[in-house]
Amino acid sequence: MFNLHEQLISLQEGEPKIHTSFTFDGVDSTVAKRTLNELTDKLVVNGENINHDATFDKLMCFTRDVAAMDPKLVARGLDMLVTGFENQIKQVATTLSTPGYDPTRHAEALDRYAFLFQWAIERGESTASQSRTAQQTKSRKRRGNAGGPSDGSGASTVAEVVPGWKGKLLDLYVHVQQLMQLPLGRVWNSVPERDTFIGVFMRLAHKAMENPAYAKDGDFQTALFSTLCVWLQSYNGLYSLVTMITQNLQHYEHLCEAMAQLVHLAYDSYGGTQLADEVLRDIAAKSFSSVHDKSGPKNTARFLVRLSQLAPKALLRQMGLLIRHLDSEAHIMRSAMSDVIGHLMLYLAAQEEQTEITKNQIGEYFDIIEQRFQDAHYLVRAKVLQVCQFVCSGPAKFPKRRPKLVGLIVGRLEDKATNVRKHAIRALSVMLETHPFSLDGAELRVERLEASLEKITDELAQMTAQTAKQSAKVSKADAAEAIESADEDEKDEDEEDERDDEEKDDDATATGEDAHENGPDFDNAGLSPETAAKAMHLQFQQRYYRDALYFVYQLQEAQPILLQLLGSTNKGEVMEAMDYFVSAVRFRVDGAQEGIRRMSHLVWTSSTSATDGSSEETRGVRSKLLDSYMQLYLTPSDRLSVSENTSRITRNLISLTFGATLAELTSLEELIRTLMSEDKIGALVIDKLRSVYAYTKKQLPQAQRRGAIIILGMLAQASRAIVTDDIDMYLRIGLGAYGHEDLVLAKYTCMILQCLGSSRIKRPGQAPGQEEEIKRLPMTNPIFDGLQRILEEPRRDPEWFPAAEQALNAIYALGEKPDALAARIVRNQAKLVQGLLSKKHDDDSMDVDTNETMPVASLVDPWDLTRLLFVVGHIAIKEIVLLESVEAELKRRKSDEQPQRKKRASQGAKKKGRKSADAMQVDSDSDDGDDELNQIAGTTEDEIGDIVSAIRERELLFGSKSVLALFAPLLVHVCHNLSKFGDKLLAVHATAALAKFMCISSSFCETNLPLLLALLQRAKSPAIRSNVAIALGDITVCFNNLIGENVHYLYGPLHDTDSRVKKTTLMVLTHLILNGMVKVKGQLGEMAKCLEDRDPRVADMARLFFSELSTKDNAVYNNLPDIISSLSMGTNAVNEESFARIMKFLFDFIKEKDRQTDNVVEKLCQRFRNTTDERQCRDIAFCMALLPFKSERSVRRLMDGMPCYQNKLADNVVYKQFVDIAHKARTQGAQKQETKTLLDEYETKLKEARAKATGEDDEQLLGVDNGDAQIQSQVSQDSDDEEMA
Repeated sequence: MFNLHEQLISLQEGEPKIHTSFTFDGVDSTVAKRTLNELTDKLVVNGENINHDATFDKLMCFTRDVAAMDPKLVARGLDMLVTGFENQIKQVATTLSTPGYDPTRHAEALDRYAFLFQWAIERGESTASQSRTAQQTKSRKRRGNAGGPSDGSGASTVAEVVPGWKGKLLDLYVHVQQLMQLPLGRVWNSVPERDTFIGVFMRLAHKAMENPAYAKDGDFQTALFSTLCVWLQSYNGLYSLVTMITQNLQHYEHLCEAMAQLVHLAYDSYGGTQLADEVLRDIAAKSFSSVHDKSGPKNTARFLVRLSQLAPKALLRQMGLLIRHLDSEAHIMRSAMSDVIGHLMLYLAAQEEQTEITKNQIGEYFDIIEQRFQDAHYLVRAKVLQVCQFVCSGPAKFPKRRPKLVGLIVGRLEDKATNVRKHAIRALSVMLETHPFSLDGAELRVERLEASLEKITDELAQMTAQTAKQSAKVSKADAAEAIESADEDEKDEDEEDERDDEEKDDDATATGEDAHENGPDFDNAGLSPETAAKAMHLQFQQRYYRDALYFVYQLQEAQPILLQLLGSTNKGEVMEAMDYFVSAVRFRVDGAQEGIRRMSHLVWTSSTSATDGSSEETRGVRSKLLDSYMQLYLTPSDRLSVSENTSRITRNLISLTFGATLAELTSLEELIRTLMSEDKIGALVIDKLRSVYAYTKKQLPQAQRRGAIIILGMLAQASRAIVTDDIDMYLRIGLGAYGHEDLVLAKYTCMILQCLGSSRIKRPGQAPGQEEEIKRLPMTNPIFDGLQRILEEPRRDPEWFPAAEQALNAIYALGEKPDALAARIVRNQAKLVQGLLSKKHDDDSMDVDTNETMPVASLVDPWDLTRLLFVVGHIAIKEIVLLESVEAELKRRKSDEQPQRKKRASQGAKKKGRKSADAMQVDSDSDDGDDELNQIAGTTEDEIGDIVSAIRERELLFGSKSVLALFAPLLVHVCHNLSKFGDKLLAVHATAALAKFMCISSSFCETNLPLLLALLQRAKSPAIRSNVAIALGDITVCFNNLIGENVHYLYGPLHDTDSRVKKTTLMVLTHLILNGMVKVKGQLGEMAKCLEDRDPRVADMARLFFSELSTKDNAVYNNLPDIISSLSMGTNAVNEESFARIMKFLFDFIKEKDRQTDNVVEKLCQRFRNTTDERQCRDIAFCMALLPFKSERSVRRLMDGMPCYQNKLADNVVYKQFVDIAHKARTQGAQKQETKTLLDEYETKLKEARAKATGEDDEQLLGVDNGDAQIQSQVSQDSDDEEMA
């Protein structure tokens, strides 16, 4: 008689006894196949043939030798067993359904099948594991030798080792489920025997779940879980199943969500309420630690979250016990419980019957979520924000709880953790997208909402007044009191609403019902039903608009923070902020347009394309920006026709220019150019922009015409045809009567015309050297007449200066001989200045007679003189640019000509029989075209550069026939006597013109540099000081040797009282230092002081400067001693609080480099020896405390330097810093024993040195030690906060 229990015990102890010598190991494949076929025939005919001893012995041989058999034979054998088992189940079912038959006769056959499955599957799984290990080892060796991948034989699961293994296991558990649905109590004589049989398959199920390949298979998982649920339902498998689930949660990460699905299946389909209760009680009783146990809380958390999604009702039963995990030490559990509560809130809000208990539960859960906003761990705070997102995205709007949630979300926008800020922005966007204020088209304009609220309030007041007149019972005073109470009760209602029910409703109806339940009392006595209903409706609307206004005010409070986050270094934050502003513009939130304008600056961010398009964050900020602008302004509407969409897109583009600053227009130009180059803007829109620009039938607002030409100019940067297709239009409008009336229009017309003059344009797809060369226009072209008229426009308008600047830029960009036209313009301008020129000049070139004298009359119109000096100064700069372009062109021609000449020479040498005279003639002919070039520019690039530099140095300002030379003395005279002229505009432009002249010639610059520096120090106008700061930067680039001795003047404006001057100076210095044009020699301390500037723009720019400088060859590290000295010593030293903030920012750039840290420790210790000032000692000690002290070497240098600072330890602040250092060194991860011993020694010496410095004995130091413990506790908390951030 076969005893399954005894056989299983023998299987655990070793191999069971087999009464045959047959083996499949090493036997011929033909014999093995024949044996399997014989066994298959027996089992297929009758499943009970397994009871024959000979058959069973051979089947046992098969299961024993699974590891040694061919996988294909193993598959056939497993199929044989499953088929026989299926036949046996059918026989059992037939017997149980037929009266008079004894079902117990099938018990032995079923036990034998269970035993074989136990042995075969265990052997098969271990075989797969061994095979997998061996194959992986071979694969690693093969890759190491050949450098390539293996042939794919390295299987990772049983299903890949044995063909069809997983499918047969699936069939097996389908059959087991069918069997367990039969009354198996009639098959076995005792319950233990039945349970032993069932236990075999349950253990195999547990083992199968350990394999991730099985757990990922949906069909296999369903069959397995259904079998387990039947076991639970019919065979008292509750506690075994609970144990299995808890063990899986403890040890197998891939089974977390699968176990939740098992519990859900049992709860939902098999009445497994008790299973869910027991598992959740077991989880509630556990305590989790995030330090010692990482997998346990993580797996349990995933299980709870998944179960809350699948079976929230099951979790609700045990939430009273599970809620204790909100105070768990493991932050993962706190995070999971927040997620669970969110799903339970959605479940409760979706119930059709909203009882008081349900309402109270939702309110309590909201209270918990609001408390979790203050959790100590940033991941929990981030999870709470995610919970707010999906809760408020559901069908229930929760209008009463939203105001407080929005306020908490806005507060998290300034969280120290970037992950929390990112989710806070996303949560705020969700709140905006799902807001319940859908009346008036869901727009959130404050002006419209306030007007509607005022209108409704007036109607209520009128209705109350009429009621007072009609009712003798109600006095006028009572009516006024009713209106007043309607206004005052609002604040009280908001506090009560936070504790009231959240109702599922849509938009205005939900808000109206809430107002009805808790709205202001309105006396309906004496009113007709119609009037009372109208009054109540007005009360609903009044509450609605008040809530809407409060929501908009909350959004407006958050927008300044979001504007700052657009400049964050974290991509996720930036992209979420962009999404918010896109949504805010769609809902017409006031102030959102500023965010869209600020977003345009992100176009300069480097684009990073993702390899996986599913990741939103890796697509790049630039791509996100382009998509946002496309979505807002360039996407056609399906509800409009083609012409209507064209007009709408044109209006959108033009509106982008309204009120835009120069920086915003520059960024917008790059953005529009990029969209145009990607064919995102169609020809119809361009034609519409042209029609707006050229519209003359009626009066057109200036802003629209200006906007059209601005956008056209931006588009022309990508497509030159926009200008060339209709030049006459630009001349007629921009340089014609409309341009003379609107100089801003003329300015932008000049800018778009400059697109014609790009010297060399490279089209996409062209090879290098195949650029399209644009020829300059002859000076007789009508364009230059229009430009000259703009420059000679007599109207006194400040907008003339930018228009004149762009007109001169266009002349020098387009003309063949721009200097000739410039000379005529200067002469005409000079004629307007009384007594400036004594006679007329007829020559049209830049050459004039320098023998003329130019006395400045005592009565000169400052406006005319200002115009003259502005034009002359800008011509000076354009002459420099022209010379540089000529030099570049000459060098290009020279480099292009050299290979051609070499080629012709080699070809001439190869031709034999040619006469030498002919050869000479050929050479002379080929060189004829280059004679003129060689005469002008020599034969090498260096000679070309020398000649051009000589022209710039000696001819432009000192040449006998130079107009600039004629006006240089006048310019210097005016700058020397600015007070005599007494005109601010003249002073600004004269100073700027002088700076431009100084960029031409080093000798002129050296002569007038003292004048420029005097203007920097003495000028009262911030504009003049800013211009001089910029000029010094330009002079540094042009003539670095001149500014070297006066480099301190570059840093002087950093102390200016005007923030604009400081910002300009900081920008100039940032450019010069980062590009290596100025060597820093100890002045970085002055720039570090800008980190604490009151103007946030200056402080932000200083932070950006040091962030970039930190990437330049240890620049911050090398200059750190000078920075400390500048900030801590002297009359310009900063206070200790500012010093601490600045140094904390700077030390972040060297903390990660251990070698630098060690050197800084040594240098700072030496500084103690050289100072006796208490303030400096405290500052040095603070700097040392900022270092991480991660290595033993750093601690040893700290100890070696103790003689330098031991006499400074009498200062309590200094001593506290060194105590902090010792504690920090102990908390820097796992320390070696040598380091711990060294720290113990250091702390002992530190206390001895402290006692010696203060003259205290050991007993007196006990109080100090207690203070040290408190200090160390505080340092520990601070280090935890920093790690969390």
